[in-house]
Amino acid sequence: MGLFRFVFLITIVSVTCKPVDLNIVQTEVDELGLEPKSKNVINVTEGTSNEVTNNALVMRNQVRPGMEVSSYAVEINANVEGGSFDGRAIVNLRIFDHDTREDPIVLNVAGLNINSVQYAIMGGSNLFDADYSTDDDDQILEIEPGQLGSQYTLYIEYSGSLNGVGKGLYRGSYGDNTYLAMNLHPTYARRVFPCMDEPTEAPIISFSFEGLHYTYTHLISNSMLVEDSLSHFRPLTGPPHLWGMMATNLVNINTPTANVLLFARPGVSNADLQASVAINSFFNNLNEWTQKSYVDVVRDQNGAMNIIALPDVSTDWNSLSIVGIWEPYVLMEPAHAVKQRAIALTKIAEAMSRQWFGYVIYPQNWRYEWIVAGFTTYSAYEMMRMFQTNFATDINLLDVNTLFVTEVIQESLLRDAYINSNPLEPADDLFDEDAIRDHVNGLVKIKSAAIMRMIRLVLGDANKDFIQIAARALLNFRALNTVNTVDFIDGINSELVGSNNNMFTDFGEYLKPWIENSGYSVLLVSYRPDTIVLDQLPFSFTYKESSNLLLPITYTTSIEKNFDKIHPQFMLDGLRHLNIVLDDDDDWIIFNIQGQGYYRVNYEIRLWERIIKALENPERRKDIHPLNRATLVDDALNLARAGDIDYEVALRVVLSMEHETEYAVWKAFVRNMSYLKKRLEAYVFDDEDLDSNIYLRMIHRTIPAFEREVTFYPNMAVIEPSMTSLTRGLVMDHACRAGYRPCIAAAVDWFYDPDNKGVVNPNIPHEIRPAVYCTMVREGGEDAIEALLNRLEIEPTHYERVVILESLACSDDPDFINGYLMQTIVSTSPYSVEERVKIFAAVAESSYTNADLARDFMRLRVNEIRNMYGVEKLEQLIFVLAENMADKDLTKEFRMWVQSPNNNLGNSQMAAERALAYVYENLKWIDWHVNYVYRTISHIAPPIDPTEPSSTVDPTDPSDPPTPSSTVDPVDPSDPTEPSSTVDPTDPSDTTEPSSTVDPSDPSDPPTPSSTVDPVDPSDPTEPSSTVDPTDPSDTTEPSSTVDPTDPSDSTDPDNPGVTDDPSVFDPNHTSTFVPSLVTLYVPIMTIMLYRYC
Repeated sequence: MGLFRFVFLITIVSVTCKPVDLNIVQTEVDELGLEPKSKNVINVTEGTSNEVTNNALVMRNQVRPGMEVSSYAVEINANVEGGSFDGRAIVNLRIFDHDTREDPIVLNVAGLNINSVQYAIMGGSNLFDADYSTDDDDQILEIEPGQLGSQYTLYIEYSGSLNGVGKGLYRGSYGDNTYLAMNLHPTYARRVFPCMDEPTEAPIISFSFEGLHYTYTHLISNSMLVEDSLSHFRPLTGPPHLWGMMATNLVNINTPTANVLLFARPGVSNADLQASVAINSFFNNLNEWTQKSYVDVVRDQNGAMNIIALPDVSTDWNSLSIVGIWEPYVLMEPAHAVKQRAIALTKIAEAMSRQWFGYVIYPQNWRYEWIVAGFTTYSAYEMMRMFQTNFATDINLLDVNTLFVTEVIQESLLRDAYINSNPLEPADDLFDEDAIRDHVNGLVKIKSAAIMRMIRLVLGDANKDFIQIAARALLNFRALNTVNTVDFIDGINSELVGSNNNMFTDFGEYLKPWIENSGYSVLLVSYRPDTIVLDQLPFSFTYKESSNLLLPITYTTSIEKNFDKIHPQFMLDGLRHLNIVLDDDDDWIIFNIQGQGYYRVNYEIRLWERIIKALENPERRKDIHPLNRATLVDDALNLARAGDIDYEVALRVVLSMEHETEYAVWKAFVRNMSYLKKRLEAYVFDDEDLDSNIYLRMIHRTIPAFEREVTFYPNMAVIEPSMTSLTRGLVMDHACRAGYRPCIAAAVDWFYDPDNKGVVNPNIPHEIRPAVYCTMVREGGEDAIEALLNRLEIEPTHYERVVILESLACSDDPDFINGYLMQTIVSTSPYSVEERVKIFAAVAESSYTNADLARDFMRLRVNEIRNMYGVEKLEQLIFVLAENMADKDLTKEFRMWVQSPNNNLGNSQMAAERALAYVYENLKWIDWHVNYVYRTISHIAPPIDPTEPSSTVDPTDPSDPPTPSSTVDPVDPSDPTEPSSTVDPTDPSDTTEPSSTVDPSDPSDPPTPSSTVDPVDPSDPTEPSSTVDPTDPSDTTEPSSTVDPTDPSDSTDPDNPGVTDDPSVFDPNHTSTFVPSLVTLYVPIMTIMLYRYC
């Protein structure tokens, strides 16, 4: 049955501690106008209430409208070994709205046991006991003073736990050693002391950490210690979430530059050189780039940036003077993996940038997090560009532009296409902790930087960066204050107005739809005689409304071949015609130069054919910039995923990679084809009638140039370009996981030390160790696992330790995997917090069966995971699980867990429901596309000889030298059939010659239908295997229901609005055109034709 459709596209500080009397704390309190403990206590209450007394309290614009806190003096006594602390907070506050004086005093509290609350009125000498109550759900402490007043001093004594993971006040560990840290961003101050935990509340705050100097050699915080004190820090003004503290015995291993100290575990040597050089560059360039001297941020600041290689946790720090970074992202051996360097340089630059963007300026409300997050990531990559500035002439350097496009722009485009992606700026202020956590840790981290990069190209030129201009303006005019979108616009306009920029007249109006809406647009490109027609539609994997965006248009043709024109030639807001002639059949036109714009591009079929023709030619392919080749792969596969082009077209773009060796293109391939790989593997799982190696065909067809020019066997005597090493590690890992025999053979060759039987080879190139280790865990079984565990005991670097831990997750032994996961949650776990997270994620991503084991483990052990991993990591892993629920069975189990009233998810329920929406959306793809993709790939002819060209190892059996005349089919080693046999290898039961009537070189020739059921069209009510609605396994409704499962309020059939199978309407041999009736209605819509046969 033929299906014809058109689709509307949617869219850190070391201070020499001076000896001081600990009683200085009291002196500080007196200076703040607070009262000491020795007051007359008068009991005016009869007890305390266990429930919140004012149920009518509504959380509006702040914790307690009409009230402000002027100062906090917080004293902490920590029992590190016991895992607990006692606290005392003296809070000075004022009720400025007299109409609310009768309302309770309200402060944020979470996870604290309140022992007593006393108060004084306007600094009086008498202390009174106050009634108080806590509400764990709303995370508030309500205090009833008992006497009306407008100014109070509260004395609150409380206790808490140090068992948090990386947040609040927590105890960290490495080996037999501990450290104590305090990280309050974004909403963890309430877990350390009762406070108004909001960015707009910026009182004077002082901290005292008693007795820690007896245990730890370094006690560091935002400010300097009070003179003659060893524990009391000078007060600073600012919101609570900006404070941090580190008490540690880590040692200062280097001073990369003046006022910057690097701390790490004792015994670490020769691993700080690369990081120290980068830190030197980043620090000095950030001072210049921001024009905000770090040592002059605020009076009484610590004065130094203390960069601490944390041995156990990976989390963001926004406190002044403390820059905490997970050790594997800081310390690198002289010989290390390029992938580690790329990650480490990014993490270091981002962590250092937060000292400016996150402390000097911070969001007015968390809805404006996109501004500081964008500045952080954007400036971090700018620092990397400056550090790797001679990339073109120094092969040891990284191509930062390529990394930004692949890791920021393309990753953001992928995640932003889901139906429930969040806009950069939510419509309302965020006060709920769950919503804040979801937003701050989400897409905003990368999308904001991608949008800022595009804005820079729109507004400025190579010598004028308006994002830098705005950053400098805000850092100087809004220093130590909040910022919002209006402030950002003012920062841009400080130089834009009057600059003769003719792209648009109002920057604020241009910016608005980009930040207030989720998703983005797809640029539609069609061809008429001597004319290129442009239009745009919203893009997403499931249709959703979106505002029209002003798109920056860049393009080049096969005549110009100018891929340096990254600044827009014009802005597109509607239909536009370009007078461009494509004379020769080989002429092409490509839009969105180097993939810098935040949108996708879809070409009508004739233009796709011209581009594919160029890509298929090894020489002509080189005329197209690698970043544009990467963008073509990225766009094609995502357009097909959304149903906007046929998978035959997308896979032809992908198959042209048989000529490809560049990192950017392979990164786009691996990111998107991994999605297909997981779902195809699930589709053929336990089905003997299907080809279990179906995905392997794609590897066979796309890897020749890589295998020939890059190879699985790097020359250890030659220093190769860093980007080549990065590419090898990426491709080899993917190919080996897919079961590509030459890759597996190479892994077998590399794994064991040739001079020490049963021992892991210490000379395996760092870049391919993940591929080699993972492969051998699967292929070598218990012996390989034992060898890796022995290697783990002596592995000198933390990063390589993590590589081993992740590789062990590749095991296909369910008993080993379950035991491995259990080791991450026991109290005596041998793994650090972040290692536990890495292990779980690696298990979930390693295979279909292991994803199911990980899902069941989380279902049964969610409380232990929360306690041992941390709530933020739990939620991160829920999304990892969601991405790996690759079929209906796993989806059903995931849904039943998330929707169960006894799932123990607690305040992570919202995150789990968002993840479930992703699962449903992916299931819809399975229902619509997986069978069609399977059949399309099955018609792709494998290469004649998949043998590793640089090795004499038989790829089908590494222990057996190849026999040229062997009758073993190299495509399917389990099939003894001669490759030239007339038996169809994709269906052994079919004796028909596998040479289908479909021409594999011409996907426009449709395959002969093998069934009367169209498996890619859910509108066909005949479900091959079940009548259960696949988008909701609990719903027995026929899948042909017209209810859109991703939007139950939408009664429109989500899969075929306006679709017709009438051949008189669409001719599959005719290229797409604009629909005349829509044109006459002045609604320019491009018709994208998709034809499919079962």
